[in-house]
Amino acid sequence: MAMDRVFEIGGDSFIGGAGIPLRLDGTPERLAVFRVNNSAEKVITKDWVDRILAEYGQDDVFGDMFLDGVIFVGDGAEIEVDPRAREVLKARGNTWIKTLGTDALKLYDDTHSAFLHAIRRGPNGKFRELKIAGSHSLRTLAVAVPSRVGIAPTPDLPLNGFRIAVKDIFEIENVRISVCNRAYYELYDPPQKTAACVQLLIAAGATIVGTTKLASFAATEEPVECIDYDAPWNPRADGYQSPAGSSSGSGAAMAAYEWLDITIGSDSNFDVPTFFGREIGKCRYFADSWYGKSLKPPQKTGVPAIIYPTDYMSVISNKTQLDVIDKFVEDLESSLGVPAEKVSFNDLWESTTPGAANGLSLQEFMKDASRNSFFYDDYHSFDKFRADYFEKFGKRPYISPPVRWQWDLSSKITAEERDEAVERLDVYRQWFTEHVLQEGKRDTIVLIPIENILPRYRDDPPLKHFNPVGVPMLFVSPILGAPELTVPIGHTPFLSKVTGNEEQLPIAISLFGSPGRDLELFDIATKCLQRSKRPIAVKPGNDIF
Repeated sequence: MAMDRVFEIGGDSFIGGAGIPLRLDGTPERLAVFRVNNSAEKVITKDWVDRILAEYGQDDVFGDMFLDGVIFVGDGAEIEVDPRAREVLKARGNTWIKTLGTDALKLYDDTHSAFLHAIRRGPNGKFRELKIAGSHSLRTLAVAVPSRVGIAPTPDLPLNGFRIAVKDIFEIENVRISVCNRAYYELYDPPQKTAACVQLLIAAGATIVGTTKLASFAATEEPVECIDYDAPWNPRADGYQSPAGSSSGSGAAMAAYEWLDITIGSDSNFDVPTFFGREIGKCRYFADSWYGKSLKPPQKTGVPAIIYPTDYMSVISNKTQLDVIDKFVEDLESSLGVPAEKVSFNDLWESTTPGAANGLSLQEFMKDASRNSFFYDDYHSFDKFRADYFEKFGKRPYISPPVRWQWDLSSKITAEERDEAVERLDVYRQWFTEHVLQEGKRDTIVLIPIENILPRYRDDPPLKHFNPVGVPMLFVSPILGAPELTVPIGHTPFLSKVTGNEEQLPIAISLFGSPGRDLELFDIATKCLQRSKRPIAVKPGNDIF
């Protein structure tokens, strides 16, 4: 096997194949790197250099000052530079040329501990783990990313050039899965195939650069409960807020690293892929390229509607958050040309109770439905793991306290209780589609505030165990199988116990609609943001805007 080599240029670290020397002595401070297709260009000619320089000359950033040093990178074969080509470069200020027979990837430190694996795909198409320590931070992994120069999306490869990290529950051929549990990692060999949803990304040209951390078994853990692997570091606000959520690594990586384009997470028993991005236009393009062809949106009625669910909004005690949400609702009303309807789902259910509910209120009917269905399926999806581990090691695997609590509860849910819960979810789904979404009559958007935004530090004691009652707001769209788009819309200030300064916590709002309306949600949100002169992108780092 060819050995990767790590080298430095101008203080930055890179990785390449065996054709790259361990040191590049005499490297100028300013460099231009040109990718060469060896199958088309065996020799770098004067005409080739003239053409490339003419193309680069159209760029408002590139200039002759970058030609002090030039690196030609090929795809494995040796590269020759014709003397006349060297003269052209010399006339433009070049003093140093290096040819590399393999592509060089830049190494970035995983400073926020968001990754479990950095991976690289070889010439044979197989992935392998890169076990390289970060060079500028303690106890970090280095993640290798390719250059985007000369790489652009095409109709056949719409995600060409996209750098993507994937939550460590989706199988990637030859890359070991941990689900953020050491016992799971040591038990199983690397998978022999790649998950279909990830394979679609690869087939579309995306570069998978690594796998990200999560709450173990995609359950619910706060940082102090993450035993086997440290929780990712949330870069927002004072840098010491909980990353929260089962897809914490994917969220933290997207919030922290400008060099990433998209990260993949999951929802609903971790069998439904989700994704994180920073630019709403890029997110729409990504969704369309990834799964747009499979969408079957309902026929549009031309009658927009906005539902403001008072039951969920009433749990928000942060007045600043409510003010920010209400201002966004005003902008959405103006954009869609309709007033928002304040609806209590509890009251609406009371006036339109399905026959299957036998007169029970919404809270009574759905009391254990979410828990019994999701918890049962989640617990039994790991039956094989528990059995395999005991058979191999003669003992039970270590499970973190919150997951152990959830599994203990889940083990007591019977198959009959689970099946009844699924039936109730189906009744709720049909009721919601008919009476809230009013599918076929209106094009309805439902707003969800997500959670009450307050400081939650990574060293705070654990919250009470997650035990969903009724229909938690984050369960609605998974139950419906509906698309949900979360949009950052503002800040709420707080006095940080870490910095002693006033910091800003992000505020977001979720929009969801009928199944199949994924791309339309992006369009509705984009129109609203642009019309109200709101940002359509967030920045990496402590502040979103």
